[in-house]
Amino acid sequence: MPSRSAAIRRLFALSLSGFALLAGSAQAAGFDCKRARTTVEISICADPGLSSLDSEMNDLYRQIQSETVGVDGETGRRIDPIAAEQQRWLARRNACVDRACLDRAYRDRLAQMKRDWSDALQPSASAPGPAVYRYERHGDFKIFIADFRRAVAAGDRAAVAKMTAQPFLDYSQGESCLDRPEPCDAEQRSHDASASNEREVIGLYDRIITAAVRSALQANKIRAYSQRIDAAKDENGEVQAPGPIGPGEYLLDSEDVYAQRVFKKVGGVYKLQRVPFYS
Repeated sequence: MPSRSAAIRRLFALSLSGFALLAGSAQAAGFDCKRARTTVEISICADPGLSSLDSEMNDLYRQIQSETVGVDGETGRRIDPIAAEQQRWLARRNACVDRACLDRAYRDRLAQMKRDWSDALQPSASAPGPAVYRYERHGDFKIFIADFRRAVAAGDRAAVAKMTAQPFLDYSQGESCLDRPEPCDAEQRSHDASASNEREVIGLYDRIITAAVRSALQANKIRAYSQRIDAAKDENGEVQAPGPIGPGEYLLDSEDVYAQRVFKKVGGVYKLQRVPFYS
């Protein structure tokens, strides 16, 4: 006699056969229904309710991933915590043998994502209404950089200026016009992005937040200080040359070295602090 679970699976499969022809027209956002092969995938594509849940979950997943994916400063490996978590959930979802199980799996997963990843699900800069910045929580770099990226994406110059240290120092040419012994000449001032207050940050915004900077922020190319990378030693055990950042700092690690930027804790909260020396 077949086991109870095997019998349920057969009944589940039979119940889907009448819907299979609908799979070509229904579309679950998480995958291409035209390529649905498994019983679970076909059932999702054939069921508007399940397809809607899958679409909602996929939207949340992409939003969370865009805020949390990054690069490990020590190893250079890509970090994508929500992806690993999602793979474990998919294995549980694919073990479902009826619609009720699938419906419950999606609703439980949606609730978990909204609860566990709430910091990454704050209103985005492109969403209707005013942007929300959590200035009082910027002692946590993860929250700060999410807000900073959101402000840059929105072109919110006042918010970016508020998240920028005063003074902001541009060392890309070797010296900053603000902290050198003698005043900068006209040529030096023409490219220097140093700013002594928020008003000057706004005035120099396009030099500080260039297209390359925006692109690197969008790709979340940010790494923490790494002793291996930023304090490399020669064969005699001596430091050859310091890297662009020090302990406790973070680097916007653009392929365009002149688009690199340093984030540092200032007065207990993180700020955009400088363009690194000969970045």
